[in-house]
Amino acid sequence: MNKRLLSVIIIVLLMAAYTPAYALALSEIQLNSSLNQNLDAIIEIQSATNQELDSLNFSISRSSSGSMSQRWPNVQVELVRPEKGNSYLKLTSKESVREPVLKFLLEVSWSEGRIKREYELLINPQF
Repeated sequence: MNKRLLSVIIIVLLMAAYTPAYALALSEIQLNSSLNQNLDAIIEIQSATNQELDSLNFSISRSSSGSMSQRWPNVQVELVRPEKGNSYLKLTSKESVREPVLKFLLEVSWSEGRIKREYELLINPQF
């Protein structure tokens, strides 16, 4: 009986210490511009806590034909935290996009982890 009671107490304590793990996730990219316009795109951040959003860092680099990628200084990434709904990353450019295919790597890091995700955009001439 004592072993059984001890087992139940241990199980209850382990269950009380259990905290669910919610991983930060990035959605597909939503393109809001067309060819020969400034880049305007959104990537939604899903399952993020306020603490994760507070410690969020991101960088974007242009993928090249080889395995090397280079920083992409013409594109700005901004974290937008609306009062309602999910937060998102807004990607904008100062210059018009003249290439119909854009391929880039987005690296997002926060206090608990890191994500690297590659995106590829096929930009239509008309929006």
